[in-house]
Amino acid sequence: MSAASAPRSRVLVAMSGGVDSSVTAHLLLKQGYECIGATMRLYDGATAGRDSERACDNERDIRDAAALAAQLGIEHRVIDCREQFDRDVIERFVSAYETGLTPNPCVLCNRSLKFGRLFEIADELGCDYVATGHYARIERDDDGSALLAKAADATKDQSYFLYTLTPDKLARTLFPLGGLIKETDVRRIAEEQGFAIAKKGDSQGICFVPDNDFARFIERRRDRELPDGPIVNAAGDVLGTHHGAIRYTIGQRKGLGVAMAHPVFVTSIDAASNTVVLGESEDLDASGLVACDWTWSVPAREAQAALDAAGDTGIAVCAKVRYRQPDQEARLMRGRHDGEMALLFEAAQRAIAPGQAVVAYRGDIVLGGGTAVRALA
Repeated sequence: MSAASAPRSRVLVAMSGGVDSSVTAHLLLKQGYECIGATMRLYDGATAGRDSERACDNERDIRDAAALAAQLGIEHRVIDCREQFDRDVIERFVSAYETGLTPNPCVLCNRSLKFGRLFEIADELGCDYVATGHYARIERDDDGSALLAKAADATKDQSYFLYTLTPDKLARTLFPLGGLIKETDVRRIAEEQGFAIAKKGDSQGICFVPDNDFARFIERRRDRELPDGPIVNAAGDVLGTHHGAIRYTIGQRKGLGVAMAHPVFVTSIDAASNTVVLGESEDLDASGLVACDWTWSVPAREAQAALDAAGDTGIAVCAKVRYRQPDQEARLMRGRHDGEMALLFEAAQRAIAPGQAVVAYRGDIVLGGGTAVRALA
């Protein structure tokens, strides 16, 4: 078969109804791919119950994506992910907060749906790749393995949320926007193509939590008010009463509901006793952390070999414990218990909260990431 008659690679394009995914589909078509658009139906009144009030309008996004697919002349499918989204993202998010953790629902959604369910659909439709509008890049190492890298647009880089992508998934993933700048490149392309959504705003906060009010959302979902509990100091002295420990975050200084002669901060949340603990600023400093549920974004065998060679000193990395945090120099090593990893930072880090995603980099390359279990003094 000649090159001219060879079949085109087929791509399942995740279309959210926004600017980024729309430009993604357009660019892939220009590059010669055969595209099928897919939009996930995540929730509606039938599945949401009392928490049917949402921060984002999924139905509008589905309509926008369908209209854009029609404009591009590609097939568009709506994938019913309501039960899985409710179970694997919303419920896990709520349960984590109820146990005193600070979860990241975007990581949960990427793992379970965008790079879980969509790959299943891609296989059913005979697609070679899954493409999304994420701002990240894919590079190749000397052996040809696919590696996850930061985007060219540092202000939009989303590699932090994508660390659960392993090399085998990355080999079948396309990020067409990884080398572009959002405001100067992507929006311009959308306007030039006459996309109706060219000026559509970026999503803000968590899509299923109105006004980012986690406590109210959880109360509505559980159909009960959060229980009151004690606010104490490190010695256990009661300083006041809270109206739901979920309303507090590690490092919080304002709105604590107690009057003190000097600034104090939330240093820990004990879900078992429904207690919020306050302390001094220096109590928030940590030399490192322990993480579980670690996933290697680079070939795992090579990463393990590097850890073996490094011994107790660990390997030099940069790491983030928050999305917008600048890279922090650290040493990455195995933890004391099976399945745990430890990060020791060059400079003390503030307000590390259990449940946060932690991601390790070498330069622009994502090495892997996990979930913070505890901070190290």
